Amino acid sequence: MRTPTLAFCVTAVVAAGAVSASAERGDEAAALLNVLQAAGDRVLSYVARAQHLVCLEVVHLQPLTSSWSSNGLGRTVESELHLLWSPGDDGALTTEAQALRQVLRVNGREPRSDDRNNCTTPEQETREPQPLSMLLPSEREDYVFRMAGTSRLDGRGAVMVDFRERKKATVDTKMVEGRDDCISYNIEGGSEGRIWIDAATSEVLRVDQRLTGMIDVRLPKQATRLPGASMNWTIERMDTTIRFKTVTFKDPDETLMLPVTVSSLHITQGSGTPRLRTTTEYLNYKRFLTSGKILGQQD
Repeated sequence: MRTPTLAFCVTAVVAAGAVSASAERGDEAAALLNVLQAAGDRVLSYVARAQHLVCLEVVHLQPLTSSWSSNGLGRTVESELHLLWSPGDDGALTTEAQALRQVLRVNGREPRSDDRNNCTTPEQETREPQPLSMLLPSEREDYVFRMAGTSRLDGRGAVMVDFRERKKATVDTKMVEGRDDCISYNIEGGSEGRIWIDAATSEVLRVDQRLTGMIDVRLPKQATRLPGASMNWTIERMDTTIRFKTVTFKDPDETLMLPVTVSSLHITQGSGTPRLRTTTEYLNYKRFLTSGKILGQQD
């Protein structure tokens, strides 16, 4: 009679362990959902307020050599930037923002007529995907999220959440209007990364994003007719880090968590610029009030 009794005891222990593990997974899933919902609410608030802001966008594009040193002087474009979000057909916010840019200076001087036709001019992109849109309720099902622990960032306690897009990467390419040597491409899907979320306020502090693997980019036929042109490029890496910090406004008092820097590294086989580091700063935020008055940030 001892053996059956022992077997029963062992089975009971294993079952209890399974129930405990299931409960832990349930608790973790609930905690993750709470974090995502709270962060999504903050993103909605950000979108509503960001449409009343303008800032100075400073973009520095620096080609790199194979040893990662600077290849030439690079290019710096300073623009006044204003973002707008329009609802889609279903009334929900779109994941892209309309970017209204007025180029002010290129490499420290007033822009010339041909500057706007440069392949690296930021104002070519009139609509830009917003990374934080992944936290909106309508977009979260397109991603797999996972709790990744806690840390401290900029003196704040943070919850880390890893993400991965469910959709495999697809690439849309086109020639830049008016240029036969400039190609624009847009990648959808195929990314993963990590989000740092303020544990106290649920505001996003940082987003890291990268490709899950290399991507082949088939070029438009017009581009392949050029002497020495290849049929396709291969994107090896596309790493991006976005940092957010608080900006305080007065009259009336308001503190917003806003993007302040974006740094990215692109490595592409076959392109004219195989390695490119891009650094963007967002400075001198100003806020539109309903009265038409514009107020700058307060340090």
